[in-house]
Amino acid sequence: MTPLLLMLACTPDKGGDTAPGDGGSAICGLLPAGDGEGRATPGTTATVQVDADPQATLAWRADVGTITGTEPGTAAWEVPGDLAIHTDELHHLTVTATRDGCPTEQVDLAMSLGFDDPQRVVVLYNPTVDGSLAVAQAYQALHGLEDGQLCPMSSAETVTLPGAELPALVDTVQACIDAVGPQVHYLVPVWGLPYKVTDRIDDLGGSGAKATVSLDALLAAGPAGTTATAADWSPVWQTGDSMAGSYDPYLPFGELRQDLAEPFYLVARIDGVDSAAAIALLERTRQAMDLAAAGALAGTVYVDARFGDPPPATDSFGSYESGDWNMWGTATLFQELGWYDVVFDTNEAELGTDPAPLTAPDALYYAGWYSYYNYNDVFTWAPGAIGGHLDSCSACDIRAEGTWSGSALVRGITATFGAVSEPYVAGMPEYDQLFRYLTEGASFGEAAYESTRVELWMMVFVGDPLYRPYAG
Repeated sequence: MTPLLLMLACTPDKGGDTAPGDGGSAICGLLPAGDGEGRATPGTTATVQVDADPQATLAWRADVGTITGTEPGTAAWEVPGDLAIHTDELHHLTVTATRDGCPTEQVDLAMSLGFDDPQRVVVLYNPTVDGSLAVAQAYQALHGLEDGQLCPMSSAETVTLPGAELPALVDTVQACIDAVGPQVHYLVPVWGLPYKVTDRIDDLGGSGAKATVSLDALLAAGPAGTTATAADWSPVWQTGDSMAGSYDPYLPFGELRQDLAEPFYLVARIDGVDSAAAIALLERTRQAMDLAAAGALAGTVYVDARFGDPPPATDSFGSYESGDWNMWGTATLFQELGWYDVVFDTNEAELGTDPAPLTAPDALYYAGWYSYYNYNDVFTWAPGAIGGHLDSCSACDIRAEGTWSGSALVRGITATFGAVSEPYVAGMPEYDQLFRYLTEGASFGEAAYESTRVELWMMVFVGDPLYRPYAG
């Protein structure tokens, strides 16, 4: 990691004031007036500078690591690598200045230690598939990643991984994580790697068979995913009730992760019909990031419920009614925010089918349901668009048109999500929570997993997990 230069300077008053109780000694202004602050990355040697009097003698002290003065006003701070694993930490440096005829002066430098999101990423690619490395390198360029953050994972299969091969694959991933460091939060598989896995997880429907599930969902559980045999409650889901309009607030993932007994990762992939399509997805992400940074995301929110107005009278977990309440919650969120126009359809018919609206131009966000393995081609996607369709096969094939998510990727959406096989309503994200957390500052990866109740199951999230539409 690149050493960080911390400039801590101001213009002190070097006039003729005297220090109280110091026998008339002049306040010489050996150091900047007041305290300073800065930021450094654990595991680096940071260069720290203060605007000190060049004739002063400086002494440096750090509450962690080692700091040594190298030249007037400059020090090298060796920051331990085992800090700020989950969240930023605040530490302190002090610099003391002395000079003949002057009172001793001291300033405190409050130093934030932490990792930026890109430093918490490992990108997974398949070196046996032409184009997979190119997608990984495009992601690397988007976020300025180090070469060591790209992890080769050889697999003869590119869609469905045989369950027997899962442990070896997870071992490879873990070795890459260990090489980067314990701060890793995000795993980003790219085009060329499988996104399904067989013969590991019991069917939630009670058939007694093993279901084909999302490989990404098992990777999220880390090594524990290799021994799991059944779907379970997600340890990072935030409680929400669509009907009551009550939701736990978004929390940065590190605050949730630091309390977990087992590692957990946010897994979202960069994918599409081929490597060129995956790279084009990253170009759309770049455009969306620029617009988001400027506060210029624009478009219309489309929400497609099914059961009419008023909404259903119940909201039992996993029911069709709960799915419809997810839609009502999404519409209510954006109506109350007032940021964008909201088109809210409560007809049983889907968008694009009479009597529902027949077109959905300039779509920024979409939540709706239900056609099995279907995409009504009525959307034009605005830059930064995110959407998902609640159906049992919405992401069965993310590399061709046909399924909702696969078609939306072809048509230009920036991020989407869906099920690789029958998820039951319980296995889908809570749509209103996902969009709520995005508006509260979450990244796409954080919003995805903090809104999904069930782990080790069917969900695949396609899009940059670091994309954060409302970072402010």
